Amino acid sequence: MTTTAERQMELTLPMVPDIEIAAARAVGNLAREMGMSSERVDEMMHAVIEACINAREHSGCTDNRIYLRFLGTSQGDGSRVDIWVTDHGKGFDPEEARSRRPTPGTPHKRGRGLQLIELHMDEVDISTTKNGGTTIHMVKYEKKS
Repeated sequence: MTTTAERQMELTLPMVPDIEIAAARAVGNLAREMGMSSERVDEMMHAVIEACINAREHSGCTDNRIYLRFLGTSQGDGSRVDIWVTDHGKGFDPEEARSRRPTPGTPHKRGRGLQLIELHMDEVDISTTKNGGTTIHMVKYEKKS
């Protein structure tokens, strides 16, 4: 029989500059507790930072809050961290946002948030509706060697 360990954390954070650092530290601590490697933790933290910045800068929500949920699961074959970053804003079209990505090699410093999230995470799902808000669900795995 395989035992499963689970850790969960929920945060509601104000949309203020640099609040994404608090979110990243929280998920990083949970991931380390679940036995994830430093490299995987760093990638996950970077993705959370990008998701929070996108919510703060683009959501247009009136409650000025970011809602985060982290779920860490550890089984015999490794660990998994699920992350949900939600806002109650205006929503957006993910495909349209992807089409505006800067071309690789161009000197743009902005506009790569979704691209970085998708690069750093093993799974990414975006649920968004006009005036219904957006939830980005991200998953990171760490297999035991």
